[in-house]
Amino acid sequence: MTQSLRKKFHQNENGFTLIELILVIVILGILAAVALPKFIDLRGEAQTSRAAGALAALRGTVTLLHAQNLITATATYDIDSIVAGTDIQGGTVSTGATTITIDWGDVTNTFTYTASTGLAIPAEITN
Repeated sequence: MTQSLRKKFHQNENGFTLIELILVIVILGILAAVALPKFIDLRGEAQTSRAAGALAALRGTVTLLHAQNLITATATYDIDSIVAGTDIQGGTVSTGATTITIDWGDVTNTFTYTASTGLAIPAEITN
């Protein structure tokens, strides 16, 4: 009797039906169609946030260098000292006469540098 029960169970184990497989593929397709645009949108937001973070870091360095300039009244700073004092990881930084360019590999951000016009007015970095 045990062999007849075992034989009966093995007859019912044929695997998945074609309809079940098609349903799983359709559900996975719907999930991919919903998740993919969300993933692409997050990448754009990440690039924007990375640029905003770099701008904030550059502005913070300007503030620190300007404060040092006010305290000592002898320290000077320029575009190169601002870049040297800013720790930007993951990007290659280059400077021009009035620009700071960061090449991240997938996108490049350029910021405009306006030099300090005196002891009371710090340099300015804009997007």
